[in-house]
Amino acid sequence: MKKLIYLIAVIAILGLIVSGCIPVVPVSEQNESGSIVNKTVLNEEGYTYNIAKDDHKIKNKWDLEGNFIAHPGYNWGGLAEGATWEYSIHIKEAMSGAYSVGSIHFMTGVIDVVGHVKQTARYYDYWSGDNIAAAGTADYNDTTYYFLFLYAERAVWFALSTTPYDSYWASENIWPNALRVYQLHSKVPDETFLLDYKVIH
Repeated sequence: MKKLIYLIAVIAILGLIVSGCIPVVPVSEQNESGSIVNKTVLNEEGYTYNIAKDDHKIKNKWDLEGNFIAHPGYNWGGLAEGATWEYSIHIKEAMSGAYSVGSIHFMTGVIDVVGHVKQTARYYDYWSGDNIAAAGTADYNDTTYYFLFLYAERAVWFALSTTPYDSYWASENIWPNALRVYQLHSKVPDETFLLDYKVIH
């Protein structure tokens, strides 16, 4: 009698497996994890980090201050030709640039503009060599603009536009000149800027 009950139970279990009621992991996936939280990548500094959990973690902190004379023609819409600009840059660069935050502040005379950082990128292709780029929004003269920002040892560039930067940012490019409502460029002979940041561990 016990053998008959055991045989019935085995037949019932086999029936459930065949009908799909008990899930069976395919052989090709038995040694893989399909969860994105377990996938890791290697970033440029060599850290291995978890994509889902660590994207927002801060890896570098930028605190930069100084001044420069604007490059001729990059005079904030004709308002500050030859002016000396003060700048203050505070960025927390996340493992994934899309989670970076911070502020970028430029001022001269009565002109005072602060960009709110929404994302960053290192080694932005539009400028060769080591640099940091940022994008976000800025309120200026009662209008909210988009901004793009580039910083390297040889120059600083900052521009505002009413045109979203998304497609330009995706290709590591910048707005054409006609789309820049206001802009600054520090490029003058023999001027250098500190490309200095604190590495967060």
